[in-house]
Amino acid sequence: MKLQTRLSIATATIISLVSVAIGGFAVSTSFDSEIARVDDALAVAANQAANTTGDPISSALLAADTAAISLNVSFLNLNGDLVSLNPGSVEISATPSIAVLDSATEQGITLYEGASSTYRLRTVALPDNEYLILATSLDSQIENRDANIRLLIWFVLGSIIFGAAAIAMFIRRDVRKISRLVDAAGLIAAGETDVPLPVSNGQSEVDRLARALSDMVEALQNSIDLERDTQQNMQTFLGDASHELRTPLTVIKGYVELLQKNPDAGAEQTARAYERMLAEANRMDALVKDLLLLAELGETKTDTKIMSELSVIDLSALVGTAVDDLRILQPTRPVVVSIEPNVMILGARDLILQVLANLTSNIRRHTLVTDSLRVSLRNEDDLFAVLSFDDGGRGLPEEFYAAGINHFQRFDNSRSRESGGSGLGMSILAAIVRKHGGEVQLSKSDLGGLRTEIRLPLAR
Repeated sequence: MKLQTRLSIATATIISLVSVAIGGFAVSTSFDSEIARVDDALAVAANQAANTTGDPISSALLAADTAAISLNVSFLNLNGDLVSLNPGSVEISATPSIAVLDSATEQGITLYEGASSTYRLRTVALPDNEYLILATSLDSQIENRDANIRLLIWFVLGSIIFGAAAIAMFIRRDVRKISRLVDAAGLIAAGETDVPLPVSNGQSEVDRLARALSDMVEALQNSIDLERDTQQNMQTFLGDASHELRTPLTVIKGYVELLQKNPDAGAEQTARAYERMLAEANRMDALVKDLLLLAELGETKTDTKIMSELSVIDLSALVGTAVDDLRILQPTRPVVVSIEPNVMILGARDLILQVLANLTSNIRRHTLVTDSLRVSLRNEDDLFAVLSFDDGGRGLPEEFYAAGINHFQRFDNSRSRESGGSGLGMSILAAIVRKHGGEVQLSKSDLGGLRTEIRLPLAR
């Protein structure tokens, strides 16, 4: 059953119950008031007849003439004959029983004359078991009550119609919005992701539901996009990793086959073959270690082994040491350093050292020893440590600045594996920074080469 239908039924039920309760009470009270007025008139006439010092019948007739309502006075003699003494609003055709007559001496009693006439009865007991009967018709009171009941019924029906119309008008907007939300939820459940949702700026429950569903759809879309990108990156990663691992294995296999086919090879050739196999084995071992490190850095849990020993690190001192090491290895390189002292971060010391090692290693590998370098470390608003390396090398193609850092990505295809490595150095750097709650951004340096900027949260 639809929400609007349930609300309409609930509204109609409540209005009906309240209207019937209030209207029924008013009708009943009005009818009882009319009966009480009749009883008062009957009681006055009965008291005059019972307490008179003269003839009770004459007193009763006089009271009937002066009463505010039409009274019929009848006399029931000893033989049970009922004689009407004056014309009135009712004529009693059936003699009431003695029990009824005795009860009516104390209070008024309602009797029914056939199917169409009702009257109120009051009696006065006379000597010798005779009775003086006072009666008046209740037909007008009953007609008024029935008219009030009919009016109440029409009022209830009108209230129900008005209430249903008011409910439909007030909740029409929300009902339409809920219907659109239901349709949108059905499309989302069917696999649709680009589903338009109604705009909700209010504070009603429906508006809040619409905003929550919109946020949920947006989060779902982001999750789907992330999963799609992750799957694509994983396929690329697995393909590149298998290719990188296959290369040293192919070299090793080739030299093994060479040695098998040439058992009499000279000592120099044999030594060169073993040297190449050992170099490729070492290269494959380093690649596997980097892959394992990347896998651990990619775990979402925070209690990984590499992040188990966090401490406050003086990043200023570590950067200064890394720059000094670079100057020793490449004394001909122009280096400009601007390091703020006491820039402290919370992190794993070995991983931060690896970040700095990867940065300086990339400078040594991919730029000339005469290319300039500018290193900067500063405290930004007591929130972040901002470390930047600007080199004067060739930089990167423009499309790589927006693409970011990917596994096994060589920014210059002309570089050999000996100079370019496996491409995991920058990936590991970015993963370590993300693990510490920071971010890495690549951009064009004003020195002409690459600018690598790292932002890390300061220690609190």
